[in-house]
Amino acid sequence: MGYHARIESKTLSSFLTTRSRNSELWFVNNPNLEKAILGYAAKYAKRYQVTLYALSIEGNHIHGTALFPQANRSDFMRDLNSSVARAIPRYTPTYNGGRFWARRYSAEFLPGADDIEEYFFYTVLQPINDGLVEKLSQYPGYNCFHDAIWGIKRKFKTVRWKEYYLTKRFNSKISIKDFTDIVTLEYARLPGYEELSQKEYVKIMKEKCEERIRMIVEARRQRGASFLGRAALIKVKPGSMPHSSKVSSISSHRPRVLSVCHERRAQYRKWYFEIYFAYKEASSAYRQGKLDTEFPEGTYRPHLKCREKIE
Repeated sequence: MGYHARIESKTLSSFLTTRSRNSELWFVNNPNLEKAILGYAAKYAKRYQVTLYALSIEGNHIHGTALFPQANRSDFMRDLNSSVARAIPRYTPTYNGGRFWARRYSAEFLPGADDIEEYFFYTVLQPINDGLVEKLSQYPGYNCFHDAIWGIKRKFKTVRWKEYYLTKRFNSKISIKDFTDIVTLEYARLPGYEELSQKEYVKIMKEKCEERIRMIVEARRQRGASFLGRAALIKVKPGSMPHSSKVSSISSHRPRVLSVCHERRAQYRKWYFEIYFAYKEASSAYRQGKLDTEFPEGTYRPHLKCREKIE
């Protein structure tokens, strides 16, 4: 099964994943790169009016759980991933060049509030799920859980690099400070908890998090698996290969919808494929020269290399 058609939605949240080429660990032990990535996430979340629930930067991949009320997930991911790819050689001198990302990002719909919560915790608990640390406090990298449940807003600096370099060609005395913006990274409260006070929300989220951690740790111990630990993590060099990593190809199965409810997942899979097949039909007509073809809401027209000849 190849890459599926992108479908945008104003009402359904998405679980997002992007992985580095060959699963190389470029995101480890590099606080300046980490700050840059968080700054870009803040910058583009504001630009595209994204409701961000969670964000995880771990070793060789980035996870996000978010809603796109403007139906512009593709724009957000395009800008975020391209900015991250350009930041890698800037903050990592040992990077050997070439394409950074393994392939285009994956996105699965999260149709219900409990599905968003499930993948909020999946994103937050990545370091424990992957056997890196036994407690979130032991993880040396950034974790969004504390910020998300307390509603903490963190400020980061982002540089308008393209504008800076273009201007510098004609004025070598310019300061990079003149091209630096302050952006704010903030997370939205999970749906269904809006009426709670901050203290009540924090209490519930901490209890749920601790219970999930307990279950993950217990399951690993039962099968004889251990945790790598903080001391070992801080020794990992950027660009090194992981001991093991999830591997997929273009033909690998990719779910369209993720849900804790089987009936809900089936319902929205049906919704997805109705749009998908309508898109395929419209795309075929469009490529044959019927340029006034109407496409299903949330889909994009395919690129035509020789459109002027058809017209």
